[in-house]
Amino acid sequence: MKRIIPLIFVTLLFACKNHTETKRVKGNLNYATTAIKSGQISVTANLTATIKTQELQADLQLSNPGSTTLTISEIEIATTEGLRTIPKTGTASMILKPGENKAVLLNFQPLNELRENQLTGRNGYLKGVYNLLITYKTEEKESGSSADNSPAQTYKSPTIMSLPAILAPSEYKAYLKKYQINATSYSFNTKSDFTAKQKAYLTTLKQIKQPPFVFVSAQEIAISGVNFRLRSYCENDTLNAEIFIVNHSDFSLKINQEKLDIRYPGEPVSARSNALVKVEKISGSRKDPYEIEKGDRVLIRLKKPFKNKDDNAVLLFNKAFTLNNQIALFKNNIELVKVNLP
Repeated sequence: MKRIIPLIFVTLLFACKNHTETKRVKGNLNYATTAIKSGQISVTANLTATIKTQELQADLQLSNPGSTTLTISEIEIATTEGLRTIPKTGTASMILKPGENKAVLLNFQPLNELRENQLTGRNGYLKGVYNLLITYKTEEKESGSSADNSPAQTYKSPTIMSLPAILAPSEYKAYLKKYQINATSYSFNTKSDFTAKQKAYLTTLKQIKQPPFVFVSAQEIAISGVNFRLRSYCENDTLNAEIFIVNHSDFSLKINQEKLDIRYPGEPVSARSNALVKVEKISGSRKDPYEIEKGDRVLIRLKKPFKNKDDNAVLLFNKAFTLNNQIALFKNNIELVKVNLP
């Protein structure tokens, strides 16, 4: 009997360890779900949110009550507006034999607001309602279709099951009241004369061999093969901006980071000294992070105090990027328009 007790003890420890890998995780926000069962698939789910990381954790119990093999190809989280997000971690595809059960733990970084993501790079505040989307298909057998008249296996078309997860309205209201902050972003002013003036200026530059090309949209500028994308947000009187640059052209650019700035009307020039600018070369030549050669991808981050009461601001571009012999790529700076975030 003395030999049996340690064995039982070890077995219990092992069983407990396996159990903790699929146990339900409680987060800051806990969504209510209802189990769904059909003749082909049975699903129970627990969805929680961690506010600090803006992540969702889905603890799923999946089973196959049918008589044929069940293949789950995808599990996603979706907003009621239709924005879908695949898991950040966890296995979302599997095969379940008849009668088989599996526990799955998935983590999501959900895209909650598309417009905010385009403007700022952030995903927006958590939603009060999500849908867990499970894409699956089952086998079906067709008799007499093989050479020996044995049943041949084929698959039905994929089916998507939607399992709603709902946060109590009072809990969601309390979450927004505590964490939601009024914030703004900035877009390029597409109605200015910047495009016409810049195109005329490019015709005077001998360093640019290809025909002059200028295109400006709300968040991007394309200049003869060099693309600039702006993302920004301003909250608590602090501006955070990112400029992502990709060089498809045949010429190189030099970054003069001390000349790059975003200013609002009436802002003192001395405010530039409080700005923090970081340059990171994402890919391409590693010789000089401030040299943008063909094929290089560069990210510039700017952070500074920003108490802008006006609806406009200016992105100082005209001396920030230069060609050979210190020739500026931009003739003028470009005006920015304030955008209120949801």
